[in-house]
Amino acid sequence: MNYLVKISRLLVGNLFIFSGIVKANDPLGFSYKLDEYFVEFGMTWSWLHDILVPLATFLVVIEIVLGVAVLVGYRMKEVSWSLLLMIVFFTFLTGASAIFEIVRSCGCFGDAIPLTPWDSFVKDLILLFFILIIFIKRNSIQPFEDKKMDALFLVISSLIMVPLSIMLDWWAPFTFTFGILAVGLVLKQFMANKAAMLSTLVSLVASITFSVYAIEHLPFADFRPYAINKNLPEQMTLPPNAKAPIYENILTYKNTKTGEVKDFTGIEYNNSRVWEDKDWEWQNTESKLIEAGDEAKITDLTIITHDDEDITDLVLAEENSLWIVCYDLSLSNESNLKQINDLAVKAKKKGMTVHGFSSAGREQKDAFIKKNKLDFDFLITDGIVLKTMVRSNPGIMQLKNGTVVGKWHENDIPTLEELK
Repeated sequence: MNYLVKISRLLVGNLFIFSGIVKANDPLGFSYKLDEYFVEFGMTWSWLHDILVPLATFLVVIEIVLGVAVLVGYRMKEVSWSLLLMIVFFTFLTGASAIFEIVRSCGCFGDAIPLTPWDSFVKDLILLFFILIIFIKRNSIQPFEDKKMDALFLVISSLIMVPLSIMLDWWAPFTFTFGILAVGLVLKQFMANKAAMLSTLVSLVASITFSVYAIEHLPFADFRPYAINKNLPEQMTLPPNAKAPIYENILTYKNTKTGEVKDFTGIEYNNSRVWEDKDWEWQNTESKLIEAGDEAKITDLTIITHDDEDITDLVLAEENSLWIVCYDLSLSNESNLKQINDLAVKAKKKGMTVHGFSSAGREQKDAFIKKNKLDFDFLITDGIVLKTMVRSNPGIMQLKNGTVVGKWHENDIPTLEELK
């Protein structure tokens, strides 16, 4: 049982840290996912919407800190209760999402590793098993007295994080985990009784700093299809070897005497020869998706003028363009718009094409332009797509022939010289 407890701590602790770090990289994205869940569950209160970003940040920080606490054995009575409550809540959430098809992707690992609700539900059930083991043995779990065990946990945790970091091509999960556990190991040389507490405290400060920086600037790693060096037209098309979806025809027949209605697959239809029975009458035929095919990375990018003209291809073909992205004009931070507008004016003089993007109608966008004295017009794009493009409102992007070459948060407005 002792070995099973250690294995459970390693798996739960590292998975919580990994999941938390990935979401802490993009707290805004996680807040959008929370909002999606709240809307689907009918929780549309304005006060809840107002605290989405702080709530998302709080949850990812707690997830990381709990993961570290499990590994170092700090306050396991309280930590095990927190783990159990959290996993029960998320298991219910992912289970409901899977059964009732509420959302397509659960957001457990952000945009880095998209999971279907069913994938996430199974993952949560497995986690629940290991967390129950920790919970049952919570009174006996203490910080290790033997420094060799701390060193072993550091090595094994690092080995767990290496393939995960390689998979993402992003070494933050490994660096964070190795760094925190190494700090704990060093602290144990000087203050053994407080090493677990201080390690957990360091993880708290580090995860808060990490999350806040990602909110006030941009995510450290961009796993979305609008990342720098991504070509948008290429992401909007499937490669020649893409797997096509598989459909099956379902034929529905009704017995005119008994009223029985029966569905037949193609094979069942041929084997039954139901069409030869005059008592059975065909009702309708439907195509049922049996196996989903590959999808393009970008399926929902459409750029429209306020005269309802689709100019997506024209805009993506522009040689050098500057995009000012405001997913919601009513929520845009207007304090930096003068500086952004000055950049847009200079970019135009340099020969660049400048576009504003929003989901607003003509009346709202005209009022916004007039109020802020902007020298560029807005095109229409879906608000969810604009949220995905850049985690800032307003945000700035530079594209060359459809390839993203630069992205900036409103707090990091580039100079003309920084534009390529």
